[in-house]
Amino acid sequence: MIYLEWVLIMDISKKVNNIMKQIFLIFLYIFLILFLEVIFFQFITSKNLLLANLSYILIELIVLTVYILIFRKTLIPNFSDFKKNWRSYLKKYYIYWLVGLAIMLISNLIISNFIGMPVNEEANRLLIKKYPAYALFSTLICAPITEELMIRVPLKNTFKNPWIYIILSGLLFGSLHVINVIESGDLLELLYIIPYGALGSSFAKMYYDSDNVWINISFHFIHNLIAVSMIFLGGA
Repeated sequence: MIYLEWVLIMDISKKVNNIMKQIFLIFLYIFLILFLEVIFFQFITSKNLLLANLSYILIELIVLTVYILIFRKTLIPNFSDFKKNWRSYLKKYYIYWLVGLAIMLISNLIISNFIGMPVNEEANRLLIKKYPAYALFSTLICAPITEELMIRVPLKNTFKNPWIYIILSGLLFGSLHVINVIESGDLLELLYIIPYGALGSSFAKMYYDSDNVWINISFHFIHNLIAVSMIFLGGA
């Protein structure tokens, strides 16, 4: 009896530690971005767009490096496995992304008919137009890696139940993509947690089944590449 109680206490303690790690990683990301923007403020507000682009890229590169170092023990062995089996992995898991994408597009269309384009989407389009080099680096390189590491990995170590993990991971992913609602003050924008969360949940299912974060990073990259290409080609 005492042994079972001790095992339960240790399990709860491990879950609490992982949750605290998850919270720390999110706040670390926000803090690093804000702190580095203050440090490079003079450069990123420069009228010289090349200097501003390079400054923003440097900020993202520093953040990316920090997260790669934190998760190096996951990234390195996962990459060795992905390098050997990437073709079979992409064939096996592309359906996860397609399902998430379909739900995302349908729910996004329904919501946008009532409240308009999400603030996050408008901000991304403006960013691409004003700082194209930075936007491409952030969207195609930094975001797929940092977001998948920050959101997908720690939660899986905390919640062994697949559905709890998938739902929470999707909600967290969706919430981070509507954080601009704080600036807009329009609480209806929170509805966009649904489409973003649908995509995030599909990525969570992908990681839960594969246990290889590079699969997530690859599909996240593909998704963002298509989205950015559509904006460049026709503003879709």
